Amino acid sequence: MNPRETIHAQFGRAACGAPCSEADVSRAELFLGAPLPSELRSVYLVLDGFRGFAEARFLWPLFAKDGLVDFNRFLREGAEFPRAFVTSCIFFGDAGVGDMWGVKYDLPGRVIRWSASWGEDFDIAGSSPLEVWLSQKKIYDEIEKRG
Repeated sequence: MNPRETIHAQFGRAACGAPCSEADVSRAELFLGAPLPSELRSVYLVLDGFRGFAEARFLWPLFAKDGLVDFNRFLREGAEFPRAFVTSCIFFGDAGVGDMWGVKYDLPGRVIRWSASWGEDFDIAGSSPLEVWLSQKKIYDEIEKRG
């Protein structure tokens, strides 16, 4: 199953954007001045944005306001963020609670979880965006069972 099919199977009728084209991804890379890591590139080629539970933006659309390009440029241009750190990452989504997920160029095959208040500290959230989303789904499922 591709990520879109897995998301539909696991999350029901999740709000997924249409696939991006290679030209869209190339244009995003041009705006960012850096390539998208392969794990993100492959996801964007099957869906442009994905909302998880409680409308959390698990995958930011490439070009929407506060989407991947917009938000990463904001982080890279903001003096209040650790420049060396944020330019070594591409952030792509969040669970709606302040932390965000990203891929750090020097940690291929890993997704990080980071909050701007952490400085250059981060956690490893998983090995792929899909793994991270499914892990977050388990958390929501447990909360729902208790509720």
